[in-house]
This record gives sequence, C-alpha cells and structure tokens, in this order.
Amino acid sequence: MILGRTSNLIRLALLFGSGISISAGMPPVDRITEKILTGIGVTHGTDEAYHLDESLNSSSWALDEYVSRVLKFLSILKAEIDLYYQRHQDLHTANYEDLYYVASQIHDSEVGEYDNPAVQPFIDKILPAIQPLLEGKEGEIREKLQLHEIAGEATDYIRDITWHLINKEPTKIDHLNSLKEICSDGQVSGVDIFTLNHDTVLERYLSKNGILLSDGFGKAVNGVRYWDPTLFESGPPKVRLFKLHGSINWFRLRPHGGGWSDESIGIPLEYDFWHTTNPAGEMQLPVDGRPMFLAGTFNKMLQYTSSIYADLFYQFYRSLCQTDRLIVCGYGFRDKGINMQIKEWIYSSSDKRIIVIHPDPNRLKNGARGAISNHWNNLLRDQKLVAVSKGIEQTAWQDIKSLI
Repeated sequence: MILGRTSNLIRLALLFGSGISISAGMPPVDRITEKILTGIGVTHGTDEAYHLDESLNSSSWALDEYVSRVLKFLSILKAEIDLYYQRHQDLHTANYEDLYYVASQIHDSEVGEYDNPAVQPFIDKILPAIQPLLEGKEGEIREKLQLHEIAGEATDYIRDITWHLINKEPTKIDHLNSLKEICSDGQVSGVDIFTLNHDTVLERYLSKNGILLSDGFGKAVNGVRYWDPTLFESGPPKVRLFKLHGSINWFRLRPHGGGWSDESIGIPLEYDFWHTTNPAGEMQLPVDGRPMFLAGTFNKMLQYTSSIYADLFYQFYRSLCQTDRLIVCGYGFRDKGINMQIKEWIYSSSDKRIIVIHPDPNRLKNGARGAISNHWNNLLRDQKLVAVSKGIEQTAWQDIKSLI
C-alpha cells in the first residue's frame, strides 16, 4: 500500500542533494574547497563580509590581512583533519564542510555556546601554530585577535565564498525534465520536494516550466516575500518545496532600531538586499549581512531544532509519515541527521521503499555514512531500496514510476 493513494493517486516525497546542480554549472565540493583554500580574488569589505571577484588571478590580486590570517588558520585545521582520516585509513581529505565544522567547534567552545571538553586538547595542540595569527603585525587594522574571533572569521569566510560561488545563473536546467513529468502526472496527488542545496536551480526550473508551488514564503510585500510556514498547510499547489539547509536568497531582516522580536525572514526580489522596507514601510537591514544557510557537517544537526530549520525539519518528518515512497537523487547520504530520519522511516513499515537515482549505486553506498551503508545490502535484498543506475539527465519519470 502507498500512503496518500486514493484509488490510483500517489503522494511522493523527493530528496535532492548537490549532485543535481552540477549539470546546471554549480561548482562541486572540491572546486569550492579549492577556491576557499587559495583565496584568490577574495577581499574583506567594510561591511565585515568577504567578497569574491573571479576576474582576479594570482598576479592581479594581493592578500589582505583578514584573508591572509584566515587562510593560514584553515591550512592548520586542514592538516589536522587530513591526519585524522589518514590514521583511520580513510581516503577522505578535508573539504570546506569539514573545515567549517572544526572551526565552528572551536568558536562555540571558546564563547561558551556549547560545552565540549574534547575540543580543548585539540585547541592546546594547535595553539602554538595559531598564536602568530592572533598577534598580527604592526600597522594592521586588527593587530590583536582572540581565538574565537579568528575561528568566527573562518566560518564567515567559508559561508561567504560558498555563497558567491553558487549565486549565479544556471547554465542548464533541462536535465531536470523528469521532475516536470512527476509534477504534471495526473496520478500524482502531491509532490514534496526536499533539497539540501543552497542554490536556486530548482526554483528556476519549476518557475520556467510553469509549475506552481508552495515554498513557505508569501506574496511579495514592498518587494520582499516573507516566511510563513502555515502556507504549507493552506494549499492549493500540489507541489511543495522545502530547502532544509536554507538558501542563498533568504535573509534575516530587522527594521532600524528594532530588536529580536521585530525580525523576519524574507526573500528580497531585488539584488540589493541591503535596502528593503518592511510591510510597514520602514527601512530594514539584513542582520548578518549574508544569507541564511547551513554549512559544515555534524554541526547542522544542532540547528535542525531552531529557527526556520525546525519548521522545515518537522515538515520532512511529517511528509515521510504520509508516504511510502521516497525518491533520492544527488544526495550522498552524508548528513547524519537526514540519514537517521530516513532510517527510522524505512524500518517503520514493510511498505516503505527508497528509490535511488545514481549512475554508480555501489560507489554511492561506499561513500554513505554507516546508518545507510551498513543496511544497504539488506535493503536491496528486501526490495526496500531500489537503485536506478542512471544520472538524472538520463532518467525519465516512467523509469521511476515502474518501481513505485
């Protein structure tokens, strides 16, 4: 039995990861990591954010003091992370998500955000190498830095460069045509699309193909669409989009002179997110000067219980409860929080089934975290997991529908 089925009607949940955006010209993890570790074209602005000019190269650009310190700090972290994986006989090398995770642990421990006694020995080990970065040089704008400050600068730097690298027009979107087929099928009564991507490739594709959807943001008021999770329940679109890790066009907005209680989350429709007005006509500013999205690895789970992410993660749980079929594409099963939700769902009933779209399912299994990889073969044997050995470009809805 398929939950959500009335006669021949089917309700589906889809889970997408960054793999679906590669064909659209979005940079893969290794390219983002390379740009972050080289810092070429990156400058620190008066707005306290990091900016990227990709027209600059190593001969036409010079490190400023902020970027220089952050790069040295990240190189120290990377050496330790790589050493960790080598000792565990793992071929994994540190990417920008790993670097963000470790830097955020240092920052949160130093400011008392999270008690983590295990972090202190690590800090003690690397502190001699980091100390010169904290002292700075004579004549620099910031001669002295605290450890939590350089760790915080590192996390801001990683988020800002990631944002600028994926904040661009996709070069191609027709590789997602199977999604249009799913949403247009009269036998499909509802489609819940969950994505871990920060880019806007999915929104652009759905909009271009005239597919109405609810994304939790209302109609524009003074050029800004505001977050209202009750819209997910009010319909009528049968297609709903949930960006579990946030988006490069979501901003925390606060009117001049306002406090925490006056904040809202919105999508400015114009590029200038620094100058918008709230529904009352008051000028408002982006609180952080950067968009709302999650970076890192295991630290993401801590944020699944707060702010907008709590609403979204609840919707993920609720949607899975209402269907027996989950279609997964472009996701490497590396997010522990997401994996545990899938694992609990798949074993909650004999009717549950995951349909995985990937050109090399065995490679996907080997790269997945234990909650999925350790159960993969048993799930295949019991037909609770079915793999479509194709990329999304070569996969048609009929290929998937026959497995529903």
